[in-house]
Amino acid sequence: MAISLRAVGSPVYGIANLTPVIPTAQLTGDMMLCLYGTKPYGDAPTIDQGWTSLGSATDGTVAAGVDVGSMQTRVFYKIATSDTETNPTITNSTNNVSTAVIIVFQKGAGETWVTPLGAGGGDATAGTDFVVTVSSDVGHTTGDMVVAAASFRSNAATPTTFTGVAIDGCVLGSYTKSPATDPETTSGGDMGMTCGYATVNSGTSTAAPVMTATLGASHTGSAYLVRLRV
Repeated sequence: MAISLRAVGSPVYGIANLTPVIPTAQLTGDMMLCLYGTKPYGDAPTIDQGWTSLGSATDGTVAAGVDVGSMQTRVFYKIATSDTETNPTITNSTNNVSTAVIIVFQKGAGETWVTPLGAGGGDATAGTDFVVTVSSDVGHTTGDMVVAAASFRSNAATPTTFTGVAIDGCVLGSYTKSPATDPETTSGGDMGMTCGYATVNSGTSTAAPVMTATLGASHTGSAYLVRLRV
């Protein structure tokens, strides 16, 4: 059985600590990813309930404000040890604004998860063309799932068109936005976010992935991509 989507939680927003929602369909053994975007770029958020920070990326060092500021995109993960996991709390001591959503993937019976790998990058040039080549090729091959998250410095920047992810050497299936409606908020300095996933149908990567989108307004942002494998 290939990796597949189990469920997606409802996005949460705030200018203080966040408690993202684990979807009730989640089961023991599922891979749970918490996709998180925040200003300011340099904060070091922590998470409880046994979750692990996989990594983060930013598009620069611009101070946070309304419609300005470099964005940090971060991913946390946990393999569910119970059918009724407790929602985690993300603590962010200097939060200007943040958004988080939990997306859950399932594997086949008898399969085990390989530890997720990830890499990210940023697009610091304001424009409607959003292009991020992530920092490294973590090695993608047939059967992997690629999960993407991108954060933008304004709610006006959420994509009008999302091209998705391209990986040289790999043929990917259709990119599915998840949540289907991009999270955005006017809290604090405001921000937007987009997330999604695609299966590697065939091939082996020969270069770092590229994430592209057409934004609704001229802004900057960062992205982080996760490789899931069983």
